[in-house]
Amino acid sequence: MTESSAQPVRTPVHEFDYIADPGVLADCHARYWELKETAPPVFWTNAHGGHWVCNTGSSVQNVVRHPEIFSSRYLSIPPNPDQPKMIPEMLDPPEHRPYRQMLRPFFESKAIEPLEDRVTAWTDQLLDGVTGKGECEFVEAIGSRLPVAVFMELFGFPMEKFDEFRHLVTGFFHSQASNEVRNNLAQQIVGHLAELIQQRMAEPRDDMISKIIVSEVDGRKLGFEELMSIGFLMFLAGLDTVTNAMSFGMRHLAHDDTLRQRAIDDPSVIPNLVEELLRRYAFVATPRYVVEDTELEGVKLFAGDCILAPLPLVGWDEGLTEDPKTVLVERQFYRHAAFGSGIHTCLGLHLARMELIVFYRAWFGRIGHFRQVTKGDETCRGGSVMALEHLHLAWDA
Repeated sequence: MTESSAQPVRTPVHEFDYIADPGVLADCHARYWELKETAPPVFWTNAHGGHWVCNTGSSVQNVVRHPEIFSSRYLSIPPNPDQPKMIPEMLDPPEHRPYRQMLRPFFESKAIEPLEDRVTAWTDQLLDGVTGKGECEFVEAIGSRLPVAVFMELFGFPMEKFDEFRHLVTGFFHSQASNEVRNNLAQQIVGHLAELIQQRMAEPRDDMISKIIVSEVDGRKLGFEELMSIGFLMFLAGLDTVTNAMSFGMRHLAHDDTLRQRAIDDPSVIPNLVEELLRRYAFVATPRYVVEDTELEGVKLFAGDCILAPLPLVGWDEGLTEDPKTVLVERQFYRHAAFGSGIHTCLGLHLARMELIVFYRAWFGRIGHFRQVTKGDETCRGGSVMALEHLHLAWDA
């Protein structure tokens, strides 16, 4: 091999598998915290074809705030060129901006405020099913169901497909799913979206997809493929994100007697509780694609490399948060990137916060104290969107 064709040396190297690392599967936050304390600020791992990993809050912020260097064109490591495009998440500037501007009004605070009564109704219905039992498998009974119900009603999907949709999302995000399996599930999702979009193009209703269909980007209506791409992103984001935030939050609360009592005694603290749990237990490790040679934390990165930016590290940065390992609801500021940062900050953050606040208020008002039945039996899902696979809780009915 000639010197000109030789691969450049990537260093420092610290082996880590973001999908199948045993520590991640046991407790993803504990494992990433261990990495934070033991691995270099930015390092190369040979897993999954080789890629970089950010290991500081500052490096994560740098990556997600500079799309001109760190592209979103691939949202997996290794890159999966067959993955359906998700607008606007997989677009870089300047293409990204007009789509986001079109979608933003649907997710602003004033737009989602009228949904609070429906979120409350769904929450109460789900709690009705478990309150008297004294126990539940939380992810299955509550965590995976509330966000799905809210999203499906908001977007316009028929509720009779509820269980099928949740199964598709769980399978798509499963850390051990092969590209073939994931692509197959994606095609099933695409089929449901196509059916819904065609129905609403023919007969509009008072739902989000009908309103998106008649919206404009750069003075024109969206084409069918663009509508499908936007719908695919919303399908996955709407049916998984809040589930994970809620499940990790409840796991912490099951072991924090003082914070539970505080929430029971003073429900006004719950918005702060939501924000602090998001800071401490953010769960996305977002992939980016390096489009030009650059330097990050003194490390040379090369065009064509992939890099993983674990968002929890922003909330764990001692320069932004004092004693970041401890969960406190008395902080003056809650600095984190649980909803991302920069141009790809999650559009649904106001809806997610509403769902979490409504849920915790209802839970503490009706159930109060609770406990995890067996600590350590919950297991985590690794990958770019981490999750609890199950969480067995109990309380005095």
